Amino acid sequence: MKNNKKSLIIWLFLGVLGLSIFTIYFNSAFPIASIDLRLSKEEVLAKATAFIHAQGFDLSGYDQTILFDSDADASIYLQKTQGIKKSNQLIKQGVPIWFWSIRWFKELDKEGFYCAVDPANGEIIYFQHALLDDAPGDSLTAEQAQVLVMEKLNSVGFDLTDYELKENNSKVQKNRADHNFEWEKKNFVIDQAHLRLTAAVFGAKLGYFGRFLDVPEEFIRNFKKDMALGQILSMITTIFMFLLFLAAIFVLIVQYKHDKIKWKFGLFFGLMVLGLTIIDFLNNMPLLWSSYPDTISKTVFIAISAGSAFIGALLIGLIIFLFGNSGESLYQEVEKVRMPVFAAIKNKKADAAQIWPVFIVGYSLGFIFLGYITLFYLVGTRYFNIWMPPEAEYSNILSTSMPFLFPLTIALSAAVSEEFMFRLFAISFLKKYAKLTWLAVLIPAMVWAFAHSNYPVFPAYVRGIELTIAGIVFGIVFLKYGLETVLITHFVIDAALVGLPLLKSHNIYFIISGLIVIAVAFFPIFIVFFSAKKSNFKNDKMVEIV
Repeated sequence: MKNNKKSLIIWLFLGVLGLSIFTIYFNSAFPIASIDLRLSKEEVLAKATAFIHAQGFDLSGYDQTILFDSDADASIYLQKTQGIKKSNQLIKQGVPIWFWSIRWFKELDKEGFYCAVDPANGEIIYFQHALLDDAPGDSLTAEQAQVLVMEKLNSVGFDLTDYELKENNSKVQKNRADHNFEWEKKNFVIDQAHLRLTAAVFGAKLGYFGRFLDVPEEFIRNFKKDMALGQILSMITTIFMFLLFLAAIFVLIVQYKHDKIKWKFGLFFGLMVLGLTIIDFLNNMPLLWSSYPDTISKTVFIAISAGSAFIGALLIGLIIFLFGNSGESLYQEVEKVRMPVFAAIKNKKADAAQIWPVFIVGYSLGFIFLGYITLFYLVGTRYFNIWMPPEAEYSNILSTSMPFLFPLTIALSAAVSEEFMFRLFAISFLKKYAKLTWLAVLIPAMVWAFAHSNYPVFPAYVRGIELTIAGIVFGIVFLKYGLETVLITHFVIDAALVGLPLLKSHNIYFIISGLIVIAVAFFPIFIVFFSAKKSNFKNDKMVEIV
């Protein structure tokens, strides 16, 4: 008992230490791109609408959707070549990276409007009038078109004397003439990238304009090549996951014949994740219209989107069902242990000696991991040339009516599916048939780790190294403290990382949403207390363990 108490105190100490490191050094390890959000979405929409009306267009009858977006290539280039501090300075000086993107569209109609607005000053940085190639219009000469487009650009604040014309071309359409122009800003270069301004006249109206950082093609090609290595590593792991899938089916059949399958276990978690995923899809519906193709009806688009979302949710639910049931039966056979938290909820009886280690180690390991990745990338970026694109401090989940649903769904889905597959089933399966515990821990850890290699972290193998170390620790903890411990750990980690934009916002509703996600991580404790309220779960036993 004394050794158990001592080990739990050590876990608590390491958990507090990990959480402290994460809290203090996270922004240094994972720098956040600076975004000056001075304007609300309503103000941005008003400015964009006024601009389009000023061009002589009528938005009556159009639907509208708005997203927060970025120029991904330019963002990556700036942060890779200049560093986050200099990048933030350049963005404030007018290099367009982050913007609100607004779209106006009609059902089954190509004609529509796109507009991007700077979130700090409300400047229009991109505009497009999408229309059919054979739509009617005037046929201006190139000279007339250039005069018109220069007047339009001057009216929105562009002094073209600061720019040099680099390209101009014309295209005669069936019922009009289109003219395209591109300028480059003089005496403005970032490493090998230039700031460019492009515009087009469709018929006799402004059809397009935008300013952007012209990123060298070689940089984009090299970046894609680096990303390809990560994708290859991730794809290789799918072979092992497919073998795990076949093994799980085999085990399910064999264990079913021996009447060892508890169907309710996998079914409960599968249905829970299935339902939550569907609800999250409905919550994200307002953002869906940004990808609406004008070649199909809205009804068909919704049907396809909802069908795809349901199939995806059903697939993850079936995976959880399969690995949950086959893994649980093997786990009980190999380890001959029960799951105290699940048992307490089911039987409304709790044993403090078994319950408290699960919670203490589970939450502590989650906090330790958060501190671990903070130190891993803090040291790696400074001394080992590890690099990743910084995240924006704003997320589109803030635009949903229930912003807590996305991090909650991601955290719960990832925790249950990955821990069922790589710990509950894979370790139990390999331990039974390979007869080597260290191999049973190492192989699932490596497969799980390198499956995450398609994340934008460079070199591409770094994420695999980072998570292999973590996966080995998870495996050891799983064997010593049980499945529930690593489920809690995994959920705490993903909930903290995915829900971070909610907690860092200055809006009380978003902060409360973030706290809801965190509260769910502690939900098992409340359920156990409630379920075992009238049982033998006495305070003196709690004190004895803690």
